[in-house]
Amino acid sequence: MSWQLVNWFGSKQGLEQAREDIHEFLQKEFYLGVSGIEQPEQSSNRIPSKELFLNLNSLASKNLEEMDIELLQFIHDELPPVVRDEVGIFPFFTNVLNTGFLVMTFVRNATHQDIMLNKLPLALVTSDGKVVARKSFEMLTMGGLQDMSASPCEFLFTWEDFLFMPEDDTQLFMVYDKERLDQYKMEEKLVEKHNGLTDEEEESYIQKVKDLFPIRDGQVELTAIDLVQVPDGGLKVIVAFMNGLDKRVEFTEVPVYIRDEIGRDVARMHFGLHSLYIKPKTQRVWGFYIPASSLEGKDLDLSTCKAYVPDARQDKDVKAQKLELHENNKGFIQ
Repeated sequence: MSWQLVNWFGSKQGLEQAREDIHEFLQKEFYLGVSGIEQPEQSSNRIPSKELFLNLNSLASKNLEEMDIELLQFIHDELPPVVRDEVGIFPFFTNVLNTGFLVMTFVRNATHQDIMLNKLPLALVTSDGKVVARKSFEMLTMGGLQDMSASPCEFLFTWEDFLFMPEDDTQLFMVYDKERLDQYKMEEKLVEKHNGLTDEEEESYIQKVKDLFPIRDGQVELTAIDLVQVPDGGLKVIVAFMNGLDKRVEFTEVPVYIRDEIGRDVARMHFGLHSLYIKPKTQRVWGFYIPASSLEGKDLDLSTCKAYVPDARQDKDVKAQKLELHENNKGFIQ
């Protein structure tokens, strides 16, 4: 028992009261199903929370003081055991802010491998299960979840995310949004179907890239060169990769934005990649599919929209290379 915590809470009795308060405010942990087990929350194969190490990388920007870290460790160690080989999200504190409803959690990775989360669909529900708010959180910026670790993570539902405003005394619980998850799975099937290009499309676009975007020695460049409607709904952004280095480049993540004529975001997507290689001194094109449900607004006029590629993430071997993207090259070819 930390003497600093005892001093902070005034006495051992105060610390014990804090322990009781922690357990009172704990919500129910929910699991992402990475183990493949049906209803993992019912599994008895668990490991103590203390067997996970506390990873504070997700709060690096918070400038935590030593007491903050002590308190987070104390709360973490009080959590019930976690299901083995699973990723669980444990809400332990909520707060109403001017900007929205904040839920503080521990994201616990009880597997023996690092895990990267992309989109995480979450919802706020009442005690009888009525959905009050929905939001899909982009988790790539958080970085990977290290194996056998617990990461403190804040989830803020802004008031715009609320479907309706509940009564002031309504208790809200954060849950995994299974309905939205099913929608994502359906979208993933469309992405699998429409991502990439046919041989004919690739040949046509490569010729266009060679004519308009020559390779520049020592530079790696990405640019969106076309934006097309897909028959099943959604859009496909065609991106050209130009590798002017003397070594092969692999991209692990490519962000793609679409904006309308006045600069409003129509879509912001991050695509994780596994084996997109560009050989030295070569060009390559790839099609990134954006589902219709990820587009803001209806009846979009594609002739007034532009696709952009911000900084993309390369593999570790070439991270030190400077990726230069020029504004006049980012728009798709009209």
